[in-house]
Amino acid sequence: MAMRRYPFDEMDRLFEQMGRTMWSGWDDHPTMGGQRDLNLSLDTDEEGYVLLADVPGFEKEEIDLRYDDGVVSIEATHKSASDDGTTAERHTRHVHERLHVGDVIVEEITASYRNGVLEVHLPTHERPADDGSRIDID
Repeated sequence: MAMRRYPFDEMDRLFEQMGRTMWSGWDDHPTMGGQRDLNLSLDTDEEGYVLLADVPGFEKEEIDLRYDDGVVSIEATHKSASDDGTTAERHTRHVHERLHVGDVIVEEITASYRNGVLEVHLPTHERPADDGSRIDID
């Protein structure tokens, strides 16, 4: 079964890219709260939604994945430090993203993380509609 792309996916991607470009260089600024650079896609399958997020460079244990009141939250923090005796370096990378998906069957949510890609299956009570409903205008 072919996955359906939503009409605003491309617009969302462009806005995310514009935001990253506009704020590049400010990632370490304390008011920025981390990067929002996850490449997200939300598609449907026969059971509900499938969320894919690019989260390269993180260990599975560094990723905090949550579902609360119709919203999926992904937050990850990676810290590294090195000290060669003359120079000490510390790096922190933090990403976060929130995506409204609506009602899902919480007990049946599954997730896997392989090769930098987080895949989350969000089953719904009813299969998400492939086509919208036409609304008559009076």
